[in-house]
Amino acid sequence: MLLKRLEISGFKSFAKAVSLEFPTRITAIVGPNGSGKSNIADAIRWVLGEQSFKHLRGKKGEDLIFGGGGDASRSVSRLSKASASLIFNNLPDPARPAGGQQAGKNKAFPVEFDEVAMSRRVYRDGINDYVLNDSQVRLKDIIELLSKVGLGASQHHIIAQGDSDRILYASPKERKSMVEEALGLKIFELKKTEAERKLAATEENVRQVESLRREIAPHLKYLALQTEKMKNASELRKNLDALEKEYVGRELKTLAHEEAEVESRKRPLEERAGILEKEIRESEEGLGKEGEAEKFFAETNKLDEALSSLARRRRELEREAGRMEATSTARAIGDGVSKEKIKAVLMEVVSDLEAASRSGTMEAVRNTIFAATQKIYSFLESLNGVGGRSTPRGNTSQLKEVILGLEKEEEEISAKKLELQKNYEIRAIKLQKEGAFLRGRMEELAKIKDNLRDVYASEEKTGVLKKELEFDFGGILQNARPFGELLSGSARADLKKKIERLRIRLEEAGGVNEEVLKEYDETKKRDEFLDKELKDLQETTKSLKEIFEELEMRVERDFDAGLAKINKLFGEFFREIFGGGKAEIKMSKPQKIEKDEDESWREEIEEEPGLDINVDIPRKRIKSLNMLSGGERALTSIALLFAMSTANPPPFLVLDETDAALDEANSAKYAAMLRELGKKTQLIVITHNRETMKAADVLYGVTMGGDGISKLLSIKFEEAEVVLAKRR
Repeated sequence: MLLKRLEISGFKSFAKAVSLEFPTRITAIVGPNGSGKSNIADAIRWVLGEQSFKHLRGKKGEDLIFGGGGDASRSVSRLSKASASLIFNNLPDPARPAGGQQAGKNKAFPVEFDEVAMSRRVYRDGINDYVLNDSQVRLKDIIELLSKVGLGASQHHIIAQGDSDRILYASPKERKSMVEEALGLKIFELKKTEAERKLAATEENVRQVESLRREIAPHLKYLALQTEKMKNASELRKNLDALEKEYVGRELKTLAHEEAEVESRKRPLEERAGILEKEIRESEEGLGKEGEAEKFFAETNKLDEALSSLARRRRELEREAGRMEATSTARAIGDGVSKEKIKAVLMEVVSDLEAASRSGTMEAVRNTIFAATQKIYSFLESLNGVGGRSTPRGNTSQLKEVILGLEKEEEEISAKKLELQKNYEIRAIKLQKEGAFLRGRMEELAKIKDNLRDVYASEEKTGVLKKELEFDFGGILQNARPFGELLSGSARADLKKKIERLRIRLEEAGGVNEEVLKEYDETKKRDEFLDKELKDLQETTKSLKEIFEELEMRVERDFDAGLAKINKLFGEFFREIFGGGKAEIKMSKPQKIEKDEDESWREEIEEEPGLDINVDIPRKRIKSLNMLSGGERALTSIALLFAMSTANPPPFLVLDETDAALDEANSAKYAAMLRELGKKTQLIVITHNRETMKAADVLYGVTMGGDGISKLLSIKFEEAEVVLAKRR
């Protein structure tokens, strides 16, 4: 298992989202003081469930959220939340020993995912969210999952500069607890504590169960007698319930079937009725145009009258023209009497033609009459020549031309009339057919409406049956489902009779007191449960005692073996760093101490054993750890830290400037030790040290500009010193 990536957004000085990839065994993070590089270690510690704001270098959750920054020209607003995520490759790490992984499992974390993403978010109101692979979880879930891969409290696998020598100044008891944690034994202590808690709760439950059984015994006996009396009534009740359920189920199925049948009949009828109603409306609109035929006849009659009048006037004009030719006194044509007579006749024809034109509806008819009228007007104008000096012969010729024109127009009007009559006859036949079609559709619609009334009646009948069912079997109906055979009329009546007879018998038997039966069943089940619980508790007590013994033996065995390994490695690392000397960590002897209960009496108790550290530096006599210089303390702490991490390598280890106090020579030794430790565990090193940088496979640089935001750079070794030289 490897830590693949750290993603940060809005956390402390990292206002913008950044991602740190950890593709190799050793990754170094460099940067000037105040650039925010230690915030990376804080982010890792925070995601792993750290609850102490002291360890996170803050006072409250809001302190973890970017609070804004920058000068007047580059001001950045504060953010509302912060988040960080750790992404793990959930496969066994071949570079680490198999301890801590269950045999036969191919996943480091006991989950199905090949990649495990743990995320934590905090808001300005202090609310925290924990997310595991996009699913919100509890802090407890995160801690339990981490413990299964050897990641316990963050103080062990995230070491800050001020924490590196903490183990030197701890009490023997605290030191022993730290070593147990480093060896992965804390999980067994937690299991032991949990088992103790369960055992105490179990023993208390035993006492309560025994007390409860004594209390309910007399009442249980009374309820058993009452239950026996109601046995027959209960059997009747059971039969009645079964019969009612059968009736309701079959009735529901029957009603559903009838509703479906009604719906299957109703839908096509309603659709057909809609179609017929539309066709009837359209036919009625077509037949409504029959009034136009009447109007057509009226206009045709007027045309006939106009034609008759036109023919009569034409004949008069012909006679007048004949007289004009026959008379020897052509001058009479020019006198006012004969001229006025012709004008009067023509004006009368014009009047009749205009009336016919106004009453016509056919454009062609109107045009024909209009043309005839224009010719007559032209003739009248010729009669009204200047000074009345028209020649008789000329007037006679013009009159003949008008007569011939009238004959021609008369023929055209007659032809138009015949065409109109033919169209009317065609329209009349069509209207007759449409009327027959309409009557057929109306008869069909009437039949469909009769059928729909029958369907609606069946639908209403089904609704009445449903209401009756709800009224008679409301309680059963809520959870009932359609089943069984369909109910016919006789089957329905038979079932109702059976139900009614059972109800009468149950009433005569006094009925069943459901509350008594329920109380008896509950009390009996409770007594049986308590009896079983007592037996289970006895087995649990025995099992817990065996677990205690096994845990104690395992903790003692693993602690002794682990301590021996740590002690050996501690001495080796110490000699490598100091060029000789001796260092050991071993169990302290139990000591008796006096405890004041009050001013008059003291109790002497035996203190729990712990761990003592003894060192012997070359050319220096050391009686206690307090005599070590700051650099010697740092080197001793590093030797012990590396010994503990080598004895039981954690999945990853974060070292935050633990090499700050080392000189150049010791830095080289420290770097060599890092390379060896990196073969067993993944290392993330925050450093200023050049030698430490050389040991890293990947380098990240952290800088901070005038906006107060930390920026992350992937750099080469040659660029690291440039990054370190930068100042805010």
